[in-house]
Amino acid sequence: MKISFLILIAFILSVPVLAQQNKGALIGQPQKVKSDSLPPARNLQLIARSYGDSVVLRWAPAKATLWYFANKSGYSMLRYEVRNKQIVLSTRVKLTAVPIKPWTLDEWKQKAGQNDSLAAACAQVLYGKSKAEAPGKKKEEGMSLQEALNKKYELENEHALALFLADQSPFLATGLGLRYTDKSIVKGKSYAYAVFALTDPVVIKSDTSGVLINTAEVITPPEMPTINVEESDRKVKFTWNRQIASSDFSGYYYERSDDGGKTFKRLNRRPFVQLTPEQQVTPNSTIELNDSLPVNYRRYYYRIIGITPFGDLGKPSPDIPVMGRDKTAPSPPENVAAKNTGKANVLVTWTKKIKEPDFAGFLVGRGEKASGPFVPLNLSPLVTSVTEFTDTSALAHGTNYYVVSAIDTAGNAGTSIPAYVVMLDSIPPAKPVGLEGKIDSTGIVHLKWKLGSEPDLMGYLVYKANDLSHSFTVVSNDFVVANAFTDSITVLTLTKKVYYKIVAFDRNRNPSIYSDVLELLRPDMIAPVSPVFTNFLVTDTSVFLKWVNSSSHDVVSQILYRREKGKNWEPYIKLDMNVSSFNDNKVNKQTWYEYALEAVDDAGLHSKKSFPMNVRVYDSGKRKEITDFNVIKSEDGKSLQLSWKYPEKGDSWFVIYRSVNGKDKMTYKNIPSDQHAFIDANLNKGIYQYSIKAVYKDGGESLLIKSTNVDFSPSLK
Repeated sequence: MKISFLILIAFILSVPVLAQQNKGALIGQPQKVKSDSLPPARNLQLIARSYGDSVVLRWAPAKATLWYFANKSGYSMLRYEVRNKQIVLSTRVKLTAVPIKPWTLDEWKQKAGQNDSLAAACAQVLYGKSKAEAPGKKKEEGMSLQEALNKKYELENEHALALFLADQSPFLATGLGLRYTDKSIVKGKSYAYAVFALTDPVVIKSDTSGVLINTAEVITPPEMPTINVEESDRKVKFTWNRQIASSDFSGYYYERSDDGGKTFKRLNRRPFVQLTPEQQVTPNSTIELNDSLPVNYRRYYYRIIGITPFGDLGKPSPDIPVMGRDKTAPSPPENVAAKNTGKANVLVTWTKKIKEPDFAGFLVGRGEKASGPFVPLNLSPLVTSVTEFTDTSALAHGTNYYVVSAIDTAGNAGTSIPAYVVMLDSIPPAKPVGLEGKIDSTGIVHLKWKLGSEPDLMGYLVYKANDLSHSFTVVSNDFVVANAFTDSITVLTLTKKVYYKIVAFDRNRNPSIYSDVLELLRPDMIAPVSPVFTNFLVTDTSVFLKWVNSSSHDVVSQILYRREKGKNWEPYIKLDMNVSSFNDNKVNKQTWYEYALEAVDDAGLHSKKSFPMNVRVYDSGKRKEITDFNVIKSEDGKSLQLSWKYPEKGDSWFVIYRSVNGKDKMTYKNIPSDQHAFIDANLNKGIYQYSIKAVYKDGGESLLIKSTNVDFSPSLK
């Protein structure tokens, strides 16, 4: 027995994962054996299968340390009959007189063939010189932690490799002490089997694992899952779901028929196994089998057969028809160049040094992007000797990229690197129209215009100036491909307007003429300058104010504010922007007033209030004259009736003076301010004259008004 050192290393490095993956197959498949199994043990796992005249048991220790010590102590097994779903303890049978252990090295040499590499691998993991030190012993004095870890990992690798090898054939499983055939059964009965390792519980714990089996049940070979096929150049790839297949199979044989499915030849002498780390297995993980085909375009048939952990063959897959196909493309053309020869004509040229035996010709394709897609310009391949092609339908106002593909008889294409052509175009786009915009209060400018209809239109540049006499500068960082643009300007400036215009460009950088200039008013954020008082004149009845108007050119009105001292400002009157004086005749005497002005611009912004003007209205003592002062005789002739008019209100009264026969007038009566008439009945014959004035508590007086002379004679009635 010999085994390649490289093969053994590959097994050791990859099998630990397989051992974990195959645990599911070893803990029992109730849906396949048609029985109810006992709960799986933590350290020992067991499955069974009935063959009618016998029952085969397969087990596996879950831990490397248990496997190591069980190899030395061996395994024992018991059998019980099951009746009415109850285990009959009195039917207990010990199946092994001596513990089941792996074969000795001499037994391997005697029973295995000289060229059986898998048997050699079994002997190596059991008795090789690199065997790890037995767990549980004290590490040698001076052994480093790394050395101890290496021995641990080596034992785990050997354990996983042993479980993997046991799945490959009944012969290997028996030699590894992991399989037993019970031929003493009675067909039709149900049995419960128990397997346990005869290890020292002080050294290593071992659980008992059990399984139920009904020998009356007929076991049908499991079927392969759905197989997918991918054909390529003298190769074929088969894939199928790993999780579904691993529930039944631990390896596979594959066979091929060269005579239309009449006979099949097995292509692998050893089972095909594809190892994958358990943590990488997902519900969509697949097993992949690749095989080479003798020739292309010939029909072959394949079938794949799974191998169970008991060494049984599953049901062969349906015959799978396969045909290799030429997928090797010719070498692509080189030195591809494109040149515009006028209007929409483009000459494409290329070279091809290697002419493959199956080379069939050229196809020329055109696209608007270097990444494609490319539309074929010739439906039939150009002959192999042609090295140029003229495209008469190129996009005169667009981008044109060309590729040349070398085509073989199988339809494979080797495609060149794209070549770009510059189209000769001197016609600029039309003048942009419909430019309009607005500026919001934050200084954001929104422009829009009508999009040009040119097919080769590339975009627009936007220009701006703060004055029509200034040079316009570009404000768009790149070409604007849409028909809208957003700009930002400062609003805290005395410059009231901003100007925009745009230019359209085609793909050949031909510029249009400028659009009409768009004038936009900036939002006014600067208040106008305040007016300044320059003079005033105060009388006892009015206040005259004079000022210099605001110097801001956008002022549209002024507001004059007035307040008495100690009170709040209130708007007094709104004035035109050109008014520079005002006479206030609604004032009270001996009162202090303050005046202030605000300028208002066309944006509704108010200036600060001007420096206030403080004035005091003085009192000359003169009050408004009494009017319509009359003196008449009463109807009965016994008295004189005085009447007058005085609309003024205030804390005042009327004083009446009387003169008789030309003598000096004397104060005659004081009349309350709410009375405007008086009857004088204290009369004698004589000539009477009356005078009247209004007298105020503050000392003010109206002018003294005299009446006409009245000749009074008492009536004799």
